[in-house]
Amino acid sequence: MNLPKDFVDRMLLQLGQETFARFEAALSQPAPVSVRINRKKFDQDLVYEKTPWCSTGYYLPERPLFTSDPLWHAGAYYVQEASSMMIEQAFLKAKSMLTGSVKVLDLCAAPGGKSTHVASMLDTNDVLVSNEVIRSRVPVLYENLVKHGYPNIIITSADSSDFEGLGEIFDIILVDAPCSGEGLFRKDINAISEWSEVNVQTCELRQKRILDNIKTCLKPGGFLVYSTCTYNPGENEMQVDRLIGDGFELVPFELNGHVHHQFQCYPHETRGEGFYISLLQKQYTNGNDPKKPGNNKLKVLKTDHELAAFINATNDLYEYEDQVLYVPGEVMDFYRNHISNLYCYAIGTKVGRQKDKNYYPSEYLPFSQILKRNAMPEIELGQSEALSYLANNILPYQGKEKGYVLLTYLSVPLGLGKFAGNRINNLFPNEWKLRKQIDKDQWFNI
Repeated sequence: MNLPKDFVDRMLLQLGQETFARFEAALSQPAPVSVRINRKKFDQDLVYEKTPWCSTGYYLPERPLFTSDPLWHAGAYYVQEASSMMIEQAFLKAKSMLTGSVKVLDLCAAPGGKSTHVASMLDTNDVLVSNEVIRSRVPVLYENLVKHGYPNIIITSADSSDFEGLGEIFDIILVDAPCSGEGLFRKDINAISEWSEVNVQTCELRQKRILDNIKTCLKPGGFLVYSTCTYNPGENEMQVDRLIGDGFELVPFELNGHVHHQFQCYPHETRGEGFYISLLQKQYTNGNDPKKPGNNKLKVLKTDHELAAFINATNDLYEYEDQVLYVPGEVMDFYRNHISNLYCYAIGTKVGRQKDKNYYPSEYLPFSQILKRNAMPEIELGQSEALSYLANNILPYQGKEKGYVLLTYLSVPLGLGKFAGNRINNLFPNEWKLRKQIDKDQWFNI
């Protein structure tokens, strides 16, 4: 691996000659492959080695073609770098020190690995705001969050400065900051060509700006989980030192049987990439008045709405334009009272839509945990049929049934279809469809 000279010089000072040799040798080895299971959809233990710091994480022996596994499309698991799963230990430590409904912000959320991980650790009355400033990256964040099925989520697209005047409203803020990407050199060869001292300094300034903006909307006694995928102290420890000088305090959390306040992963020591993580608690109050929230454009619907037959909920239905949404009470209250000024890409669960004064269940509903499984017939698909369905093909079928059908794979919902005599019409979201035919010898099953 041809590492940048300035990077090598700094890492030699940081690690020493002997340790750097082991570090450099580790970078020439294949990157580990790991996944995190979504227990709400696929509550089974795998035959693979578990990650030590994540209760649902596993290492795979090699990287398969994940798109050939229908369970991946269904949100039954997420392909996630093992070291980044360490967030579980810091997050659970913070959550254990709080009481009541917890309000969480994942500031730099796309593509959604950490947001889906955090969502799996929340209770039903907690709220997660999953934010991504780059609008072009929001659709993939939305896809991953929808597929994992958690209803207590708000997806926003806003700059960190847009949060600055909201008041002290969050109990936990996760900042997985944009960084120089040194920790991904082994995994992403482009990270090496993009690295430069100028880029490193730019990242340090950007991280300072983000943290200065976001700390104002953290409650007194609230927690900041700060992480990067770099080895650079200027992006890691020095940012934390500055926060400590501003009135934050490091909080210990356990990893691999040892207590840490902050932890740097190195590939020669940890089976994962160069992830850095720290946990801090805010020890002061800003004393600023929050901005007045904007107008709420969601219209409350009656509890016996016809689409209610498809969900495990009896209230909290709203209408926005032609969409019917399920938004849990805690989520709606938080949105109305605190963040309705932000650009909101999605909130709650899309239950259905209205067309020509008729209502139809949403193509996104089958992925949600609020789906009522006995609301419609179910048909279990084999892998070949499932992959055909995911490619948006119609399914051949002979029968007299009418209406909607839930299509499943290994009992996990894949999406909706509609009976049409000699076929089942495909209602899988077109923007998520499988776009390449996959040969059978490439098939994978988790």
